[in-house]
Amino acid sequence: MPFLFTCPHCQTKTQVDDQYSGHSGSCVLCGQPIEVPLFAGEHPKEPPTSRPLKHRSDLRVPRLIATTIVSLLLLTAFFFTVVRFGGRTMETLSNNRDQKASMRNLERIAKALNAYAADHGTYPPSMTLDSNNVPMHSWRTLILPYLGEQSLYDQIDFDLPWDDPKNRQVTDYRIPQVYVHPNAGPYAMGSGPDYFLITGPGTLFPKAAAFSPAEITDDPTQTLLVVEGAPSVPPMSWTEPMDLDFTLMRGSLLLNPGIEPGGLIEGGVAVATVDGRGHFIQDTIEPSVFLALVTPNGEERLPDDTLD
Repeated sequence: MPFLFTCPHCQTKTQVDDQYSGHSGSCVLCGQPIEVPLFAGEHPKEPPTSRPLKHRSDLRVPRLIATTIVSLLLLTAFFFTVVRFGGRTMETLSNNRDQKASMRNLERIAKALNAYAADHGTYPPSMTLDSNNVPMHSWRTLILPYLGEQSLYDQIDFDLPWDDPKNRQVTDYRIPQVYVHPNAGPYAMGSGPDYFLITGPGTLFPKAAAFSPAEITDDPTQTLLVVEGAPSVPPMSWTEPMDLDFTLMRGSLLLNPGIEPGGLIEGGVAVATVDGRGHFIQDTIEPSVFLALVTPNGEERLPDDTLD
């Protein structure tokens, strides 16, 4: 019958057939010289052949057992680490994945905004207005053709407001996936978007006004174009003309939730700058620095590595 033998060098436990009781050879795992003890009730036996123990084909089973045991021990150690430390580790991995995915969404949106500006000379207004200055549609609908959503754009009646039943019948059932944050899960019908402009005096998007990229005097690589956010009062639909109000911001991503950008990824906020690049801003950024990133003509001088 086989006996359990522990290698004194690598501490690997291996099932050894009793025919090797009292003989010497090499460990099947580490290759170091070993001497198999004389198992109780056994007498030394001649090895089946004079070849070294480590070369016998009969050791394939013990070798397989040893390898399996080591693999199981490694897997056990791995899963123990995941259980013990994995909560935080998996959360960090998930955050990193969401950061990159959100930045890709933002870069697509920024590319569409810049393409619109190239065709029209200005960025789209944050909202369209009717003759009585009543908000009608969000900028998100205006750039649909630049996102490959021409057919959806064609189904929207821009002579009617965004919440007219005719428009809601179309837009409540369809949202461009680029407007949905990667950690939002399956899109819930009727919920709002996760990406916003920062609007108001001194920004790229004064209310319902058009701003030309040529008017930007600050560094385009340090001027925010579009950001992710979770407003305390979210829009009812991705077509609703609602964005983040700069006049309410203090630049403190940690202390002013629901008003500042962010709130979707732990530790900061994903953004895209005028040059179309995505970035992740830590929520510990100095408020004055963050506010300087919003204004296109603030003439603030920021370090080159501000968004690195």
